[in-house]
Amino acid sequence: MKTYAIISDIHGNLLALEAVLKDIASRSVDTIINLGDHVFGPLEPQKTADLIFSREIICISGNKDRDILENLDRITQDATLEQVKKNIDKRSIDWLKSLPSTQIIDELIFACHGTPESDNEYLLEEVTGNGVFVFKDEELIAKTNHIKEQIILCGHSHVNRVIRLSNGKLILNPGSVGLPAYLGNAQVRFAMESMTPYAKYALIYADKNSIKIEQVNCPYDWNAASATARKNGREDWAQGLLYGRMPKSLKS
Repeated sequence: MKTYAIISDIHGNLLALEAVLKDIASRSVDTIINLGDHVFGPLEPQKTADLIFSREIICISGNKDRDILENLDRITQDATLEQVKKNIDKRSIDWLKSLPSTQIIDELIFACHGTPESDNEYLLEEVTGNGVFVFKDEELIAKTNHIKEQIILCGHSHVNRVIRLSNGKLILNPGSVGLPAYLGNAQVRFAMESMTPYAKYALIYADKNSIKIEQVNCPYDWNAASATARKNGREDWAQGLLYGRMPKSLKS
């Protein structure tokens, strides 16, 4: 039996990451896999990077990691992005540049941030004018039929889900360590909400005959994280961190 801890979407939330890594350390975990979006956010980007560096973790890149790198040499209108760029060091930037977009682990697990082809698309969810819906079984099979590994990991939506496809494959989104709800813009405005403020990750227990998945919700000082986001000018993050959902006043 081998145990994997799956984390994703830390978004610079040092307090949440500390809680998750402490919980992982209390278990017999063989490998930690991190699905990207490590430091972007109005919280503590450099301290978060330093903590990741202090652990042995398999990491891949997320869309917000790429966003940082693509805008290093120009000033944007995104105040949070500019704040992050000013508060991370060269080591962190070089590390972000080194990260692959996907990773295969032990010929069992395929890891991506969004979809296998894009870090900025949702693998499991479809955003429509009527809300956010999980793709049907046949749609997910079509999207992943080129992947031979039995377990497919994805993040990006920040919503923890486990889906078993009719072809026997499993798709796992561990949820977000550091941001349990956020507002998005596609053709319509939408909210991704996990409905709790807990820091989330997942465990996979695998051997030749079986696979067990456990979703974990870790308490931490989300009041302090929310206060930091508010201090840094992000009321939307402050609300998402505090409640795991977005108020109606911010969704309109």
